[in-house]
Amino acid sequence: MIISVLSCWLLLCGSAGSMLSNELERNISGMSIGNTRNWILEHYSRFLPASIPALSEIINGLKPRQVAILVQPRNRNGRPPNDDTSFADDIVPQYVDSFIQRLHQLYYKSVIFYDVELFFQYIEANLQGAIECVNLIFDEPYELSARIQERRLAHRLSLYIFYWGARTPPKADTLRFESPMRAVVITRPRRNAFRIYYNQAVSTGESNLRLVNWYDADNLGLQRVPLLPSAATIYSNFQGRVFRVPVFHSPPWFWVSYNNESSEPTELDEYTDGFATEVPYIELNVTGGRDHRLLTLLAKHMNFRFVYIEAPGRTQGSLRADDGGDNNDSFTGGIGMLQSGMADFFLGDVGLSWERRKATEFSFFTLADSGAFATHAPRRLNEAFAIMRPFKMDIWPYLILTIVFSGPIFYGIIAIPYKWRRREQPPAQMDVERMGELGVYLAYIKEITPCTVAKKRQPPTELPQMPQQLFERCIWFILRLFLKQSCNELYHGYRAKFLTIVYWIAATYVLADVYSAQLTSQFARPAHEAPINTLQRLQVAMTREGYKLYVEKESSSLEMLENGTEIFRQLYALMKKQQQGDQTDFLIDSVEAGIKLIADGRENKAVLGGRETLFFNIQQYGAKNFQLSQKLYTRYSAVAVQIGCPFLDSLNDVLIHLFEGGILDKMTTAEYEAQSRMISKELNAPPSKRHSKQSKELAAAVSAAAEDGATNTNINAKSNTNNEAKTETAQRAQDSEMIRALNLRMLQGAFIALLVGFLSAAVMLMLELFCCRLDMGPVLARWRIYLQQRWRSCRRRLCRLTRHLAVRIFAFIFVHARYVWLSKTKMQLIFGKLKKKKTFFNTSIGTTKHQITLVTTES
Repeated sequence: MIISVLSCWLLLCGSAGSMLSNELERNISGMSIGNTRNWILEHYSRFLPASIPALSEIINGLKPRQVAILVQPRNRNGRPPNDDTSFADDIVPQYVDSFIQRLHQLYYKSVIFYDVELFFQYIEANLQGAIECVNLIFDEPYELSARIQERRLAHRLSLYIFYWGARTPPKADTLRFESPMRAVVITRPRRNAFRIYYNQAVSTGESNLRLVNWYDADNLGLQRVPLLPSAATIYSNFQGRVFRVPVFHSPPWFWVSYNNESSEPTELDEYTDGFATEVPYIELNVTGGRDHRLLTLLAKHMNFRFVYIEAPGRTQGSLRADDGGDNNDSFTGGIGMLQSGMADFFLGDVGLSWERRKATEFSFFTLADSGAFATHAPRRLNEAFAIMRPFKMDIWPYLILTIVFSGPIFYGIIAIPYKWRRREQPPAQMDVERMGELGVYLAYIKEITPCTVAKKRQPPTELPQMPQQLFERCIWFILRLFLKQSCNELYHGYRAKFLTIVYWIAATYVLADVYSAQLTSQFARPAHEAPINTLQRLQVAMTREGYKLYVEKESSSLEMLENGTEIFRQLYALMKKQQQGDQTDFLIDSVEAGIKLIADGRENKAVLGGRETLFFNIQQYGAKNFQLSQKLYTRYSAVAVQIGCPFLDSLNDVLIHLFEGGILDKMTTAEYEAQSRMISKELNAPPSKRHSKQSKELAAAVSAAAEDGATNTNINAKSNTNNEAKTETAQRAQDSEMIRALNLRMLQGAFIALLVGFLSAAVMLMLELFCCRLDMGPVLARWRIYLQQRWRSCRRRLCRLTRHLAVRIFAFIFVHARYVWLSKTKMQLIFGKLKKKKTFFNTSIGTTKHQITLVTTES
């Protein structure tokens, strides 16, 4: 009787009753009728169609762009059913179909999955595209939450809503949604009542589920809209949450004191997950730094606390290498701690890169920097060659050639008129009678006078002779003229005078004055080496001069060299090639250590890193002792957080306000000012106390500068004026050091040149005396005659060879032209005969046609 009544009641419930009947028949055996009825009413009443509008309103309260639904059949024990006639296989599909229809009525996009692997792939694709999605899962979260954490799908852009018809949320000791996973659990304590629990309802970091909203179908529906509290509201105040921040000594960002270092493990019991961690951390004492001031300001504004812990290896971190030498996805150093969830923040000139973005996320940039490298300042060149530096090396060859060819040109201008005049008087002058300076033409007088004039032949007049040793005199005259020595006029001809004036103007106003001015400037301001300020010059210096390039280990600059292209790859190859022993000798612990290597000055070294970091560190040892290169590439630094960090948007809002207000630049400037004041104090302090007071004085100076800048703008204006005055004073002092008075040491090049001249003259004198002592005159004469004969024979052979070659060339041209002409004529003849034959053939055909026409007419 009871069974029949229950069957009638199930039929009245429609399709849901028909599906429950199979489940009832399977579980009816071994149970009393009263217990069966109570079990049905209590266990399956939550799957009635009343949940469809409730879930639709809950999803509508989120206003999602799209909804992904996962349906995984399970039995009442939470395990997959063994047969196909289970309650989940029959009820859930119809329930989901009705729910999707309701979502489509609300104009929401949806996609449904029955396979968990496809569902996870869909979420991964959304995360790669930075698409926010809401995921509704009709299943228990015990196994799926662990798989989501394992697949690294926990992200602030993905919201997971679990609904499996439970009356109460799972307990904290059985299920824990670890951050950054965003999870919502919907329970149904009564027929028309639903409760919404959220694991990120508070900012303290506790992952326990908290009631944030509820739905009552009998009252007003959803209690509040939107469904969940916004992340900006939750994470605007962390309520004293403690964050772990890995750090290492990297001025000017962090000044870390390792004096109180302890090797004993430290338990951070106040870490905000509610569980005491027993991971061994080494707490450090940070005394100052730009990023320390920034983190303190963020903690004050967002109400959180932080603990500094030592980064593994005291590095930022790089890709960890496998046993085979290949890199995997895990990082070392501070970034590795973020990746494994052992830290929350990571600051300190952390550069952005593609490899790092796969392991962590970055906030709005805290420093817009650029890559650069530092070398030693250009050294002073050797003063012995100062007399050669007024002109560049590519000008000296042309200048020497000008002086060398000026003597022969001057000789040619003087000697050519003598060569053109004939040594004998022409025949036309035989009839000319000389009477002093008057010349009488006898031929004309004979024609006009009938008398006979007695001839008196005059001896031929002698032509002016070329001066002796004219070529040598021209050479020495030009040399003395260009060297601004006293000299007499060599020749009185107007051509020679004009050329002398030209030479004198060129030697005086073009060469001598420019050379003297440049030489005086070189003596007053000594010349230095060409600065190495580009990557191309650095590559040439590493190749030719043996420069060694160093870079901070596990830094973004090292990643740029390893993964860069063109010049960066070539520099990295040179770095590895120059290391003779260990292949990691070019890696240094910090940029500060590299600046110390350059300051030693033993070898030619260069350090690659961030420009701001290099600029700050070179000030400790004197900026005039280093050379900072040009900006190589854009380089941004930011705060690194875990992937999917839920409070990243709130952190970005604060950093953007600090950047727009100029507070970040003010902090950086205050750090530089504090460093300059600390350096000035250290110069006056004993050497033993400089290093110990460095961090404390810098921290106090930075604090004072920051407080002064935040309280009074008038003081800022005065301090800026004082800083400008100090800068100008330092610049003048540096200029005074670079400009020096003339001394004899600067003129050592001239004395060296004079010494070389004396030695050359002495050697020539000794050779002349030796040759005269050996009576080398006849020998040299014979050699001169022999060389002249050889020159004449070679000239004759060259002329003969040239003449034969010219004849052969002309003969070849003539033969080729004749062949071409004959070929053309032959072709013309051939075409002419063919044309004649064609004409005869046409004439024959015409005659035959005419005869046939006549015969036809007669017939």
